[in-house]
Amino acid sequence: MRLITFYIHVFLLLLLINPAVMGQHLHTYVDTDSLKAGDILTYTLVLDGAYSSVQFPGESSFESEFEFLSRERFQISQQRDSLVYRLQFFGTEPVTIGRKVVQLQYAGRDTVLYSTPVSLAFSSLLTEEDAEFRPLKPIFEFARNWLPLLLVLLLLALLFYYLAVKFRNRESEKHPEEPVKEPVLFLDPLDQLKETVSLLKGNNRPGSFVEFEQFYIELGDAIRLYLKRVYRINALEMTTREIIDSLRAELASSDIITITRKVLQEADMVKFANFLPGEELAHEALKKADQFVGTVSVTDYERIRYMKYQHEQSQQTVTGRTSEHEA
Repeated sequence: MRLITFYIHVFLLLLLINPAVMGQHLHTYVDTDSLKAGDILTYTLVLDGAYSSVQFPGESSFESEFEFLSRERFQISQQRDSLVYRLQFFGTEPVTIGRKVVQLQYAGRDTVLYSTPVSLAFSSLLTEEDAEFRPLKPIFEFARNWLPLLLVLLLLALLFYYLAVKFRNRESEKHPEEPVKEPVLFLDPLDQLKETVSLLKGNNRPGSFVEFEQFYIELGDAIRLYLKRVYRINALEMTTREIIDSLRAELASSDIITITRKVLQEADMVKFANFLPGEELAHEALKKADQFVGTVSVTDYERIRYMKYQHEQSQQTVTGRTSEHEA
């Protein structure tokens, strides 16, 4: 009996001496439960337990609504370590920070810990009087009354029948000659983007909120139009997140995705969150636009060249059909 009691005491003593037996624990903290556009969030991961090496999440691990600013590590003791991230929020709706992976190594074994997901509410900068400027809610489909549509289709069918009967006896009449179609010149999307950016640089610097809003609308639409023509996505009708997802699906370069996200998110903040950026931020937006132009000049060279080739082939086809008709 005394021997069993002795072994129990030895086991408890080993638990107290060796913290590794107790395992490792990862804690997640944030300094707020709601965000508005432009807010800076402090996101902290605290690690308790023994380890020989640790790898915390990098700046690319966070959601697209956040702009990584900095991170700082604090190691209080050998058994407690923490990493503090500073993130700036550029969203227009509630967001959830998903689980982050922390990789550990201790005594030759690898361990993976996961942080706790954090849900953050969105706090708009708009007042109640400015509610009409809030982002549009998703459109839900409701039951439709198909009777008016059926009546319209019936009227169209009757009109088609009337026109067919009316012109049946006029087949022998000479048809008017079709006008000769002039070839349409190819509009280089990169040249159009450069021209817009150059005009924005030459204009007077915006000062009021209306001028800043117009500045960001023109800059954002120029980039959206370029993406629509070159990557053949409906960028003018998409949200920023949908554009980024489409660019990833098209295997666009990471530089194009990063610059596009930054410029369009700033434009969304101005249009939807009543955010006044200031001259310095507008100047930075133009610098990002120049970086975008320089990047796509290299990465999209073959895409634009192939677009021009397709346009020229289509024009040759139209010209050939016109010549055959005249003959």
